[in-house]
Amino acid sequence: MKRQTIALIGLLIIASLFPISKKVEVEVKVRHPIVVQTKATMEQKRANKKMADNFARVGFGWNKQQRACVHLIFTKESRYDHLAKNQQGSSAYGIAQMLGEQSKDPATQILRAFRYIEHRYNTPCNAWKHHRKGWY
Repeated sequence: MKRQTIALIGLLIIASLFPISKKVEVEVKVRHPIVVQTKATMEQKRANKKMADNFARVGFGWNKQQRACVHLIFTKESRYDHLAKNQQGSSAYGIAQMLGEQSKDPATQILRAFRYIEHRYNTPCNAWKHHRKGWY
C-alpha cells in the first residue's frame, strides 16, 4: 500500500514537471481494502489468556485458584476478546468489560482490570463471588 502511494505521488510530480499536451487519466485500484478488526482472532484470545495468567501469577502473586477465578470472570465477560463491545449498550469494553475503557491494548485492559479487582475485592475469587450476582 505504501509503495502504491509513493509511486502515485512520484507519477504526479513527474506529470507536473513535464506536462503532456494530451489529457492523461490515471486509474488507481486498491487491491486490498482496509479492514477494521472488530473481533479478536482465536490466536489473539489465546495470547490474551496467557498474558493475563502471567500478569496474575508474576505481577500480582495470585495462586492457581485466584487465576482460575480470573479466567472465569474474563471468559464470562468477553472470552478474552480485547475488542469486545458490550451488547447491552453500555460503555463497557474489552477483556474485562470495564466501563469507559478506551484502550484497545490487551495488556492495558488486563492491568486495569487487575488493579480494579485488587482495589475493590482484594482477590479475583472475591470478585467472582460478587460477579455471579450479575456484575462485578
